[in-house]
Amino acid sequence: MGRRLLRRQAFDLKMAAVVALSLLPTAGRTAPRQLDCELTTIESATDLNFAEAESRRIVVTVDQATKTIAVSQDGVAGPLDHVTFSQLTINGYTNTVSLGMDASSGNLVLQSYGPNANKTEFGACNLK
Repeated sequence: MGRRLLRRQAFDLKMAAVVALSLLPTAGRTAPRQLDCELTTIESATDLNFAEAESRRIVVTVDQATKTIAVSQDGVAGPLDHVTFSQLTINGYTNTVSLGMDASSGNLVLQSYGPNANKTEFGACNLK
């Protein structure tokens, strides 16, 4: 029974390493990755909550070597602060924008904060 548990733990560690390595760029494992993303759903919150369909493209640049994330939208790139990488998620935010991404599927949520309105957009990035 002890050997079975040790084999299972070794397998879990190997799988975690495979997932972590798959998120890194392939050439030298140091170059930033530019992910093409499409936001397809928007929810705005002002005095009333509503949802509407939308489709717009953004580019998310992820650099695990320098632990940075930048979001390019409408031709303007903005770096995110408070960046975290885990085996499951990629996250970062500023005072006005936050981004959370599922590292395995590329599904993401982008939230924008303003004085009179908040906006939450959902979409997906091409991880290939």
